[in-house]
Amino acid sequence: MGQILSQPETEKHSEKDSDKYLAYGLSCMQGWRINMEDAHATIMNLKKKDGNESEGDADHTAFFGVYDGHGGEKAAIFTGLRLHELVALTEAFAQKDYVNALKDGFLLCDQAILQDYETRNDESGCAATAAIVTPYHIYCANAGDSRTVMSQNGYAKALSYDHKPFNEGEKARICAAGGYVDVGRVNGNLALSRGIGDFMFKKNDDLPAEEQIVTCYPDVIHHAIDFAKDEFVILACDGIWDCLSSQNCVECVRRGIYERKSLTQICEEIMELCCAPTSDGLGIGCDNMSILIVALLDHAKNETLEQWYDRVIDKIKKQEEHVKAHPDLAEAATYEYGPISPPYNDLYKEIFGDFYEIGQQANNDTRGGGAGRDSMFGHSMFGNMGMRNGGKGGDDDDLDSNEDDENAGPAGPSSSDGLNNGAISLQKLLSSNVITNENGVIYLDTSSAQSLLASFGMPTGEQLDENGSEEDDSVHEKHIEEVDESESESLNKTNE
Repeated sequence: MGQILSQPETEKHSEKDSDKYLAYGLSCMQGWRINMEDAHATIMNLKKKDGNESEGDADHTAFFGVYDGHGGEKAAIFTGLRLHELVALTEAFAQKDYVNALKDGFLLCDQAILQDYETRNDESGCAATAAIVTPYHIYCANAGDSRTVMSQNGYAKALSYDHKPFNEGEKARICAAGGYVDVGRVNGNLALSRGIGDFMFKKNDDLPAEEQIVTCYPDVIHHAIDFAKDEFVILACDGIWDCLSSQNCVECVRRGIYERKSLTQICEEIMELCCAPTSDGLGIGCDNMSILIVALLDHAKNETLEQWYDRVIDKIKKQEEHVKAHPDLAEAATYEYGPISPPYNDLYKEIFGDFYEIGQQANNDTRGGGAGRDSMFGHSMFGNMGMRNGGKGGDDDDLDSNEDDENAGPAGPSSSDGLNNGAISLQKLLSSNVITNENGVIYLDTSSAQSLLASFGMPTGEQLDENGSEEDDSVHEKHIEEVDESESESLNKTNE
């Protein structure tokens, strides 16, 4: 994990706009990171921006992009300023071949960075997800692990796929180009396998850009809009997706819509939901964050933004009525319309632990532990293991850095010793005196488990009583038993 602040920078930069075809809200936040390396682009009509007069529905072309930088901000900033312009300059764009316009534009962006005096020697890179939205179609390009998702009747539909080094197709290209994948990273370093910039991985002169160890060449998905089902599109960096699955995020947006919050307010509150209460542990919720929501207005019916809210809310109400009428249905997939999320603060507790509230970030000098309750990510004592999104768990810095190892976090060699919302550091556990090794078998001394938990900052039964907690020692003993059973089983399996 990269360098972090003692307190997160939670100032949000938001914007919004709308026309007869769509409306959007965007917000970005630096968070725990020492620098802001995200960038974005929001162009309501790309053809009008280039000086061309729009000819109506057939000519209206919006462009949206979210760019998640790593190793510095220059590549992301350049991409935010130039990618849409380069896409618009392609011959394919003039012919309304938007799939190839996006592919060519991504390749041109890499070339333009190398030709620019300010960036040609820069080694930063960025994940890029971008969408061209016409009145009846969406074309989404993606290189890296930023992501674009659509809500169809409240269910998430992927408009992009994450490019990770351990994916078989990505790994095959990496190895064919002379690279390797180690600990899930390109050459043991980069946590994504495609992106703009990152020229240290693009030095094979015998290969085209598409076949380099890391390529900027995007996958592009075309989707024909069906206004009866399609509600909105979300573009976001992995600072959001590390905390929420695609479906979780769709449900969170729909809750905001149900409460008639503005699109920018929904973006801001989702970032607050994803901002970790402490920078200890796996690094989840400690990244820069950018999220963009695009509402798809049914322009053929002259639908206004308020009417769009009514359309989505009507579906939510129908889903609630259907659930009440059919309580025996166990699978959500049997419902025509998807659900909304729990209230954001309840969801925050499920993610980060009962002891925390949204906006309650602990200072790095006073790190505390969340209580051991079952969360949606797995038991909170064990730091979001088994995350709802099946994600990378602490891989929150795309580019490994040897700088400032004391702030490297759990992904680096100098892991933080303490709690991540009540998460026990396995490194500290293994080095503690309650671990013994006899005849090749690792044992955990359960009689010392309580003192071990106390050394990690977990409150004891007496401390809970002194603080007026209604919980008794049985709760604490339950935690100890879970540590004993889960950790001992895991360690024994590892040894075997």
